[in-house]
Amino acid sequence: MLEIACTGTPYEIGLHYGSQAAKLIKGSVEFYDDYIFRSTKLNWSKVVEIANKILPFLEKHAPHLIEELKGISEGSGVPFGSILALNTRTEVSMGMLADGCTTLAFKTADVSVAGQNWDWECAQKARLVLLHIKSAADTPQKPNISVVTEAGLLAKSGINSAGVAVFINAIWARGVNFEALPVHFALRLVLESTDRAQAVSTLKSLGLGTAVHVMVADATGATSIEGSHLDTVLLEMVDGRIAHTNHFLTEHADGVVGVHLFADTTQRMERVTKLLRAAQAPAGSDTGVSIIEHILEDDQGFPTSINRKATGKETSETLFSIVADLRAGTARVRLGRPSENEGIWNLQPAKL
Repeated sequence: MLEIACTGTPYEIGLHYGSQAAKLIKGSVEFYDDYIFRSTKLNWSKVVEIANKILPFLEKHAPHLIEELKGISEGSGVPFGSILALNTRTEVSMGMLADGCTTLAFKTADVSVAGQNWDWECAQKARLVLLHIKSAADTPQKPNISVVTEAGLLAKSGINSAGVAVFINAIWARGVNFEALPVHFALRLVLESTDRAQAVSTLKSLGLGTAVHVMVADATGATSIEGSHLDTVLLEMVDGRIAHTNHFLTEHADGVVGVHLFADTTQRMERVTKLLRAAQAPAGSDTGVSIIEHILEDDQGFPTSINRKATGKETSETLFSIVADLRAGTARVRLGRPSENEGIWNLQPAKL
């Protein structure tokens, strides 16, 4: 996995990111050009056209991230419209791109941990990047960020130097709101927050452009945010536990209809809930990371298990797992299926 350290203004951060990952970013555009057309029959020029409808809202509420996208475009040699389309890929296809994932968090008096498996098309594993982001000293200060994402995207799953972590599950439900945050912009704004409360408030006030589940966690616990194009609903921990897969767990506004695009989402939710309920507070110096990692390795229901495997017609697989120790402000990333990991990265954004 390509690892990139970026420092400077938003444009400079994007420029460095784009230049270092240019080949991978072009590969991401090629992948989504083909995938979106197969899924929705939209050609890439139409995808870019739709993405541009979101631009006025973003220029108003996240102008620094638009500057970063301009830098990514310049550095990679990929047109700005295509970079914007990558970062609004979920919205422009109205929820058709359904990353299948399992997310969970566990908290006791002594530990606070959270993590996920990120499942997606195997081809994109080669285009994952690990970004370390640090704002320039003379720009408005934000926490340092370490985040795993697809090349060309602003964010996905990661942690910042304030100990705030974010994780994502796709949910399929038709509808898009061009006056709300695209999913990957929302993930990045969470990572620019100083605590869970601020992150949740940002997403609640600006809304989410299409159906998605975002988990926000810090040392105080975790909140699940189920978003649709019409509403955002907050779910809190019960007995220090919370988990989510790829379907709505609660009722939403009239007109929001969730679909179980992954038939196994219910089974994975039942399984992760059972495993979490059985989890015990760790003893001694154990930070609790091992509890989450062990659950993410679970193979019950293979190949469409928590630890997912692409077999036969099934092309989605766990491409990486990430588990955060929220008290320490650190995280561990394992590339590939966690039981067959292809590399380990230890994230310490406070030390960037």
